[in-house]
Amino acid sequence: MVQRPRLLILFATATATSQLLTLATARGQESARPSGVVLPSDLIRSFPFDRITLQDDSVIFVEPVSPRPLPPIPRADEKARASGTRIPMEGNVGLPGEKNRFEAYEAKKDEPPGPETQITVHLSQEASTGRGDTRDFKIKRAHIKKIEYFEDILLAEGDRLRQARDYTRAFELYLRVQQRDPKWPGLADHVHGLLFAEGKQALGDGDVSRGLRILRQLHAEQPDYPGLVDQIAAAYAGRIENAIGLELYPEGRRLLHELEQISRDVRQARELREKFQAMARARAGNIGGGSNAEKLDALVEALRIWPTQEGLEAQYVQAFETDPTLDVAVTDVASPVGPWTRSPSDERVAPLLFRPILADDSEEAKRGERPDQLAQALESTDLGRRLVVRLKPGIRWSDGSRDVSATDVARSLVDRCDPRNPLKYQARWADLLDKVQAIDERQVEVRLRRPLLKPAFWLDAPIGAAHAGFDGRVVLSAKERRLVGSGPFVCFSASDRSLDLRLASDTSNGSPTRIRRIREFRYANSAEALAAFHRGDVTVLGHVPPDQAVKLTATPGVSVGAFAQPAVHVLALDGRSPALRNRTLRRALSYALDRRTLLEETILKGSPSDLDSPADGVFPRGGPGDAAGVKPLESNLVLAVALASLARGELGVPAIKLKLEYPAVAEVEAVVPRLVEAFRVARIEVEAIPVAPARLESELRAGRRFDMAYRVLRCDEPVLDAGLMICPGYDAPPSANALASAASPRILQLLLQLEQAAEWPSARGMAVQIDRELRDELPVIPLWQVTARYAWRERLKGPPETTDRLYQGIETWEIAPWFAKDPW
Repeated sequence: MVQRPRLLILFATATATSQLLTLATARGQESARPSGVVLPSDLIRSFPFDRITLQDDSVIFVEPVSPRPLPPIPRADEKARASGTRIPMEGNVGLPGEKNRFEAYEAKKDEPPGPETQITVHLSQEASTGRGDTRDFKIKRAHIKKIEYFEDILLAEGDRLRQARDYTRAFELYLRVQQRDPKWPGLADHVHGLLFAEGKQALGDGDVSRGLRILRQLHAEQPDYPGLVDQIAAAYAGRIENAIGLELYPEGRRLLHELEQISRDVRQARELREKFQAMARARAGNIGGGSNAEKLDALVEALRIWPTQEGLEAQYVQAFETDPTLDVAVTDVASPVGPWTRSPSDERVAPLLFRPILADDSEEAKRGERPDQLAQALESTDLGRRLVVRLKPGIRWSDGSRDVSATDVARSLVDRCDPRNPLKYQARWADLLDKVQAIDERQVEVRLRRPLLKPAFWLDAPIGAAHAGFDGRVVLSAKERRLVGSGPFVCFSASDRSLDLRLASDTSNGSPTRIRRIREFRYANSAEALAAFHRGDVTVLGHVPPDQAVKLTATPGVSVGAFAQPAVHVLALDGRSPALRNRTLRRALSYALDRRTLLEETILKGSPSDLDSPADGVFPRGGPGDAAGVKPLESNLVLAVALASLARGELGVPAIKLKLEYPAVAEVEAVVPRLVEAFRVARIEVEAIPVAPARLESELRAGRRFDMAYRVLRCDEPVLDAGLMICPGYDAPPSANALASAASPRILQLLLQLEQAAEWPSARGMAVQIDRELRDELPVIPLWQVTARYAWRERLKGPPETTDRLYQGIETWEIAPWFAKDPW
C-alpha cells in the first residue's frame, strides 16, 4: 500500500528530470545546468552518479546504487525455486500428520525483497530540485530498462577521448574508475587499449623512446596483447639500425638485448643479431697484408661491434701485446703537427715528437743528464750573453737519415726570428737573439743581446730537422710527406679528427705492456669525449669537466689526476677595436659579471675547493706573481649599466656590439650564454661564436684581429708568461700589429719593461706590479681559476696524481689489453 504512491512520485520525478536534461542539453551553456547532468568534459570533476532508463524511456540520475554492479534479475523458474512456490513432485497437499508444505512460501512473503527484484535509489541533489525533500525511492527491477553505472560512463567517455587521441584525459578517466573500484569489469582492457594506442601514436610521431616505454609497460601487464610484439619489434629494429649507422654499437647491442628480453624469437631480433655478427667478422677479416697495428685496429673495431664474436678476443690480445696502444679522448688535436707550440694541443704532443735543447733549468739538465733533451752540456759566458750548447751523440732523426747536428739547432733558432714563418716566429726571441752559428758538428754558439733569466724557457721549444721543409716534413713520394722528429714517438698519421703516434724505437726493455702507440681522438665536445670514456672506447680522458670531477672520482675503475697549475679563465680584449680601448667600457664589462655565482652554479655546479675561486688577474692566486690584497671586482649591475651608457656617449655610438669567440670546451660552452645574458642586461650586445680550441688559440697567437676571446690559460712562470697571457699576439710577427691589441697602454708599458729586466728580484717585482694594476686597467677581463684534471682507467698503470703535462713520464706507463663487454 505504501510502495505504489512512492513509485508514482518516482515516475513523475524521472519525467521532470528527463525534461530538465533535454532542456539543459538544448541550451548548451545557458543558465544553471545541474552539475549532475554533465557534459563529457565535466566527468573528471563531477560527483558520481548512475543513469537509470525506465521502461517508458524516461531517464533519472541517482547517486551510485548498491551493490555495484547489481545482481542479475532471476528467471521465472529460478524465482519460483527461490521463493518455494514451485509445486514439488509429490504434490502440494500434505497428508494428515505431515508438515504444511506452504509454510516456506508463507514465511518468504514477509521477507523484504532483495536487490535482484527491487532497489532503493537516492536521487541526486540536482535531479530532485523543485520536488521537495523527497529523494529516496524504491524501484522494482522489472521497471528498469537499463542502468548505466558511473564507472561505465567514465570508461565510455575514455574510449571516445582515446579515439580522439586525447590520451591524457582518457587516462584520467580510467584512473578515476580505478580509484573507485580497481576490479571494475573491463577496466584493464580499456587501460591496455589506451596504452597500445598511445604507444603506437608516439612511435608514429617519431617519439620512439616514449612510445617504447609505453608499449613495454603494456607488455609487462599483458604480453599477449594482439599486435604488441610486432609493434615493439619494428620500433626497436629502427632504433638499432640508426645506432649501427652512427657506429654507436654498444647502444645498438643494448637495444637488441632489450628486444630479446621481450621476444628472442621475433624475426627482427634474429636478423639484427646476425647483422652484428656479420659486421664484426667482416671488419676483423678486412686486414689483408697490413701491419700489426692495422690488424689491432681492425680487431678493436670488430670487438666494439660484437664483443662476443668467437675467436676475436684471443687474436686481439695477441696483437695488443705486440703494440700496446693508449687511446686518448681530447676536444682538439694539433693541426698541423710540427716543430712549434702555438696551442695547448701542440704543447701536449710536441715533447713526444721532438727533443728540446734543455728539458728544464735544473743543474741535472745543464750537465746533460736528462735523457729527454739534446744538450749534453750548456756553457754560459759573458755574463750570460753567450751560450755554447754541446749536443749528445747518437740521437737520430726519425727518418733514419742522420744524427741531430748543430746545423739543425742553429736553423731552428734562426727560424724563430723569421716573420715569414708565423708558425715558428717568436717576436721576443727575435729581439733577444744577436747571432747563432754552428762551431762544429755537435756544438752551437748562441749570442744574445741580454742574458736570459731562465734559459730553459727559450731552449725547451721543439727542434726540427734542417733537411726538412718549413713544416718539418720530408718528401717520401709524390703524395706522401712524413714529419721528421727526434722524440721517443713518430707521427704515423695526422688529421683534424685523430693523431697516431708510434714508438720510434723499442725502449720497452722487453716489457709487453709498455706503451708503444698513442692514438688521440678528437670529439666535437667534452660531452662526447666523456661518453666515449664511459663506454670504454678510450683509456684516457684528456680533460675532465669541473662539474664531472666528483662523479668520475667515485666511479669504480677510474682514477682522476690534476695538473700542477690551475686553469685561469679570462676574456681577452683586442685593443685594436676602438670600443675596447675605452676603459669605461672595459669596466662596464667587468662589473656586469657575478663571478662567484657563475663559477659555483655553472662551472663547478657545486661548492668550490681551495683552488677554485674568482680571479683578480691572469696569474694563479697565491702564486709568485699574485699581488697580495688585490680582490676581484665585484658584480654591480647598476654601475655596469651606467658605465656602459657613459661609454656609448664617449664613443658616440647608439649601441655597442661585440663578438665573443670561445673554444668548444664543456665548461666554457655552459657559461658563455650566461656571460652574453649578463652583458645584455648591461646594455652591451655580444654575439657568441664557437671556434675549435686549437684553431682559436693558434690564430690569436698569430695576431689575428678579434673583439673578445674566451681563453683558458696555464701559467708556469709569471715573469715569462705575462705577455702571452695578457696580449695573445705578444709574439706575433710585426705585420700583425699585435702589440696594439693590448687594450691598456699602461699595462703594455709594464710588459715591455718586464722584458728588459736583467735579474729575478726586479722581474718578480714588475710581475706583481702588473698584477696589481691589471685589476683597474683591465686589458683582459679576469673570470676565475679552476683545477684542471684528467682521468684514466685502471687498465693503465703509471699516470701520477699531479703532473705538469698529460704525457709526462709516459715511458714508464704500462697498459693491459681490454675491451668493453656487455654487462648481461
